[in-house]
Amino acid sequence: MPRITMTGLALGLIAVLPQGAGAQAPDLSGGGAYETVEIAGFLVPVQDVETLLANGTLRFDPDRQRFSFGPSVTSERILRRALRGQSLSDPRAVRDLYRANKVPLPNGVAHVMTIPSGYGPAIFSNQDGGVTVGLGVGGVSRVPYTDDPDGGVGLGIGFGNAFETVGVSVGISLNDLSDPGNTDRISGSIEVSRYLWDGLSIAMGGENLFVQETDGDQSYYFVGSWAFDRGAMPFNGVATLGIGTGRFAEQTERDRAEGRNDDATMLFGALAWEVSDRFNVIADWNGRNLTMGVATVFPDTPVSFRLGVRDLTDYSGDGPRLTGSIAVTLARF
Repeated sequence: MPRITMTGLALGLIAVLPQGAGAQAPDLSGGGAYETVEIAGFLVPVQDVETLLANGTLRFDPDRQRFSFGPSVTSERILRRALRGQSLSDPRAVRDLYRANKVPLPNGVAHVMTIPSGYGPAIFSNQDGGVTVGLGVGGVSRVPYTDDPDGGVGLGIGFGNAFETVGVSVGISLNDLSDPGNTDRISGSIEVSRYLWDGLSIAMGGENLFVQETDGDQSYYFVGSWAFDRGAMPFNGVATLGIGTGRFAEQTERDRAEGRNDDATMLFGALAWEVSDRFNVIADWNGRNLTMGVATVFPDTPVSFRLGVRDLTDYSGDGPRLTGSIAVTLARF
């Protein structure tokens, strides 16, 4: 498809032009030779750009050959309202253009340690592939009230697009690496997520499903995660809050026998500080106890890593223990 490339929007460099600036735009179609305009990597149909310029949603500075969003467009919700009733051939491209450049989103590193996230599979219109397959291995230095380590392995598939409809994540796990042939310790999980607006995404799901022999509990949950930047908080990061059953709401039999609390809190949450694009510091409460840790993605690889310390309070368990995991993206298509 023929297109014309203009100087576009860039993260952190989207200028709000003063009133009256950018009233005149060039002939974007080049006399009918071009069908799309590339702005910051997104292909927007020429007729859509012309419509948005006419109603003030987009503005153009002829001196700098630069597009910007109009001064009234200060959030995704406002942009959505501005796009309603407009005869656009590809409103998704405009939404993704704004979302990718103006909205805080997670940095691509894990922002939770022991709880689910409100974020799920989501892709921009200028990205290829809608399915991701990943493999992860994790464990703890010891099981509570014992000196025995424990570990597991899981295979996950993510598909769909939470930006536009829903994202779906499905997983299968072997809960005990010391007994790999025991099919009674195989469990499943599923999560459905939906991105809402302005960095907020929600999800609901279940984990530890269909398992017959395990030290975990079948659990269901609803969770939301919100990405923020220094404009809203003192640092860039992601906040997560949810409510659930099973492991989020009930203590283990051993904890009750040891005189710990009878119930967990049902509420769980996490706060991640995005130190850089590849490194997060995380604190999370899983309903039973507090975990502190770090997460990173190794440069130019599909490999990610988490390491932390669990059970930092006396609400459950018998003292702190190490936890860690490593995951690799096997395929995207």
